[in-house]
Amino acid sequence: MRTLGGTTFRDCLVVANPAAGSIQDDTASRVATAVARSGALEGPLRLVRTEGPGHAAALAAGDPAELVVAIGGDGTVSEVTQVLAGTDRTLCALPAGSGNSTARALWGDRSCDEVTDLLRHGRTRTWRIDLLRLAELDAVSVLGTSTGFLAQVLADAAAYDGVLSGIDRYYAAAAGLLSDMPDSPTRVSVDGAVLSDGPTSSVAIGGGRHRARAFEFLPRSVLDDGLLDVSTIEHLTGEATERVAATIPTGDHLDLPGVTYARGREVVVERTDGHPLVAEHDGTVVDVGPRLTASVMPAALTVLTVLDRPRP
Repeated sequence: MRTLGGTTFRDCLVVANPAAGSIQDDTASRVATAVARSGALEGPLRLVRTEGPGHAAALAAGDPAELVVAIGGDGTVSEVTQVLAGTDRTLCALPAGSGNSTARALWGDRSCDEVTDLLRHGRTRTWRIDLLRLAELDAVSVLGTSTGFLAQVLADAAAYDGVLSGIDRYYAAAAGLLSDMPDSPTRVSVDGAVLSDGPTSSVAIGGGRHRARAFEFLPRSVLDDGLLDVSTIEHLTGEATERVAATIPTGDHLDLPGVTYARGREVVVERTDGHPLVAEHDGTVVDVGPRLTASVMPAALTVLTVLDRPRP
């Protein structure tokens, strides 16, 4: 019998978000057919579609399937992760949203069709990865969390709805923000030691190396090392901003002035003026007040990844 990840599953739930940025009418059916034909299922497969925010989590919580396939973007994957974290159930995240940064961390640059083909031919394996626990939200994060630039881009992208679609909204918002970068007074501590303290444009914690699919904010991040990576960028202007912006897509910004990078088990981000942080996790803007605490949850989630991914 051909298997997924060297494992057979009792049953499978396919959760599809019809509103995801790049999903097509027949995407969910093609994925379900691929899983069913892989030979990895001992029992039934159920295909369901979400009807709005929060529904993916409710569907995953209401169905005990051993394998849950999430077809959507980072938000859909995050909802399912809230349910599967710390269990023996397995998540398969397919890239069908606008950013798909979580799926990129698992499958590389493969498209939804390419990952579907891997499933069909059993060319996957299981992988136990770390998660982030966000204390102020009582939630977990699979991709990561950030304050400042990335979160503000997500908030500002809404202004482009109806004018631009998909990830183009985020690129437009980012371009506008680069001319007037955030300068929030922020202190970042890693395992109790201060990493940076002062006017700050961006703090990224993860998790996945990429955000908005193309930007490598955390180029040294490893998903199963039991550590969080954190990168901060102080408030920059003019040519300094341009240099950082030009090198983030390749992850070559870490040695530039104004950029700090560290690893640890707990990261605390604080607005030192008491105002609320502009924050997000897994691509969704959230309200955390003036403090955000992220701690690592080692080996907390089982996922499917490509078969030839090097093992640690």
